[in-house]
Amino acid sequence: MMLCNVCHTELADPVYRGGANTSITTMNKVVSGQTRIFHCRTCDHVQTEELPDLARYYAEEYSINEDGVDDDQLYEIRDGREIYRSEHQAAVLLSKIDLHNNPKVLDYGCAKGATLRRVVEANQSVEPYLFDVTDKYQRYWRDFPKPARWASHTPDPAWSGTLDVVLSFYALEHIPHLGSVLGDVRALLRPGGLFYFIVPNLYANWADFIVADHVNHFSRGSLAMMLARAGFDDIEIDDSSHASAFVVSCRRAETAPQAIWGAPASSEAVEELARFWSTARQRISEQEGGVAPDARFAIYGAGIYGNFILSCLANPDRVACFLDQNRFLQGKQLNGVPIVHPADLPDDVAAVFVGLNPLNARRIISSVESLQSRSVPCYFLN
Repeated sequence: MMLCNVCHTELADPVYRGGANTSITTMNKVVSGQTRIFHCRTCDHVQTEELPDLARYYAEEYSINEDGVDDDQLYEIRDGREIYRSEHQAAVLLSKIDLHNNPKVLDYGCAKGATLRRVVEANQSVEPYLFDVTDKYQRYWRDFPKPARWASHTPDPAWSGTLDVVLSFYALEHIPHLGSVLGDVRALLRPGGLFYFIVPNLYANWADFIVADHVNHFSRGSLAMMLARAGFDDIEIDDSSHASAFVVSCRRAETAPQAIWGAPASSEAVEELARFWSTARQRISEQEGGVAPDARFAIYGAGIYGNFILSCLANPDRVACFLDQNRFLQGKQLNGVPIVHPADLPDDVAAVFVGLNPLNARRIISSVESLQSRSVPCYFLN
């Protein structure tokens, strides 16, 4: 029996089962085991069966952007300029929150603390605090723009009830025991303190559906219920300031936790996602069959979508390269396949499989001049 991580209702049969005995993690690694996904019809939460030995996985194996302090994920290209995720997150945060008067600000599940680093660089009055479940990022914490307080594995008990703001960037989707973590966050905040966090928006980025270590896929309904039950109020949920994400803020309430119940609104959308991913392998197989048997091809996008395409190919050795505009990925390899800038597409590539969010893929590809000038056929996931 599996219970919903938000409302603890018993979940019905899975709405999706991966078509192979492998899954893909946030780190873009293929691991053994079938992805099984459930939909809670009580609170509209979507939930993935958790990986075995999850605590050890995060403490010992999980890492993100560890190749230097500047290593980051490409958020978008705006007017020809690369905008990286921590840069955009910091800009959104600073536009939403008043961080004057020397606030004590904790990044909970911080990894390198890249976003808080940018915030402190912009506002030296911020007193930075850092926490993660692993100690592997401490070398980045030591050279913060101003000295930071930090803790690994468990937050410092001395922080309890003293913090003005707790931040969390892409952490809650990984955590099965949400009530426990939210209780810790609430205890760390002073009365009326602000909890500000970002989690993926499943409905704006379809890859989130199949990421094996994202055990939680939130909706507006499940976010509101989760926070009210955990003792927060003044809840604001913004789905427009950050692409493919919910930007959420709330405050520590001093009244009794509330129970919010409402009919789910996303059943049809969840079913559409399940159908899309259930048939994706067959579509990719048909597209591969349409390329000349002796031709090589490339995959645009060295993220989850691109890796999924590679895992579906009958002849992955025909992939010449991944194409990606993120300079931190170029020169590396993904599953033994080199990652290059789109301008460096080999001359003998006859087709490009597009491993991007289907909601944006055609728009993005139409702006890549090196592909448009070559007139190489592009195959999209949808």
